[in-house]
Amino acid sequence: MKKLMLLVLFVLLMAGIMAAQAFVPTTDVLGAHNNGGRGCAACHAPHSGGRGSGGSTVAGSGVTSTGGNEGDYHLWGQDVSLITQETLQFGGGFNTGGAGYTVNFGGAQQWTSTSLPVISGIAICLSCHDGNVSKGAMMMNQSYEQQAGLLPSGHGQGTTTGPLYGTTAIPTLLGNDGGTTPGDYLNDHPVGPAANINGLDYPKALSAYGLTYTVAGTAITWTAAGQYATFTNNYGAPAINGLVVDATNQVPYVVCTTCHNQHQMNVYNASATGLGAINGAAGTYATYFFVNAPYNPGAAWTPTAAPSTTQFCRQCHFGVANEAFGVTGVKTAY
Repeated sequence: MKKLMLLVLFVLLMAGIMAAQAFVPTTDVLGAHNNGGRGCAACHAPHSGGRGSGGSTVAGSGVTSTGGNEGDYHLWGQDVSLITQETLQFGGGFNTGGAGYTVNFGGAQQWTSTSLPVISGIAICLSCHDGNVSKGAMMMNQSYEQQAGLLPSGHGQGTTTGPLYGTTAIPTLLGNDGGTTPGDYLNDHPVGPAANINGLDYPKALSAYGLTYTVAGTAITWTAAGQYATFTNNYGAPAINGLVVDATNQVPYVVCTTCHNQHQMNVYNASATGLGAINGAAGTYATYFFVNAPYNPGAAWTPTAAPSTTQFCRQCHFGVANEAFGVTGVKTAY
């Protein structure tokens, strides 16, 4: 009996190891954030913040002098004071009665236990990706992968012969993407304290599917059971891991870095434990657009292997996941 149990454990262990992916990218993992060759110092000025990377006085940006607390957070090399004086209006979701979300950063860079998550996780990103007030940040407003010809064609069920994203430039300036001028955030995914886990609950709370959490200070401990645990064993939940809390709200909410890892454009490195694990093991998986999870639009999906691009959204929007309907035989195409 003991030998049989050991054999079963060995088979299960090998199955977990075999399930782990070992994707190796063929291009630099930092990708677009090499910033035309300037490298890490383009974002993290090693000395004197924005002043150390050439200052932030750029024609048309509204900046008249190098100011704010440039570089005071992770040696950030852009002046974010104009962004933090903005109020961003996001559109409403289908489960919020059409009500939108507002993000107010509270004025110039104020590092407090409440403001830091939205400044570090949103404002800092928008100091390059806004397009209205941050005009000195080298942005071309077109996806790097698209411009460099790195995007895949379609595969699997519903194969396409042309580019998956067409030929129109994929914009990278969220607040100035070619829509209204100046641009707005009504067509962008909500972020900030109002875009919290309670707003993700549709048609019922994620806890009803087995995902629960506790908060201690700014640390979140997640527990997955039942239907949600089945999902995480198949795909993982790195975006859920990327939710943040602050001293005021104490409810996990979405920031830019919930969904994106700014340091890895084309590869997701899964952990061996927790919600980030996939099939109970560590591994590396293909991704695009700096998405912090397996996200490969070119994977060979089938009716019984859901695209990883779809699974990514189901981490939060679990009410439309297969497991929410008791479907356990559909896995993920990575």
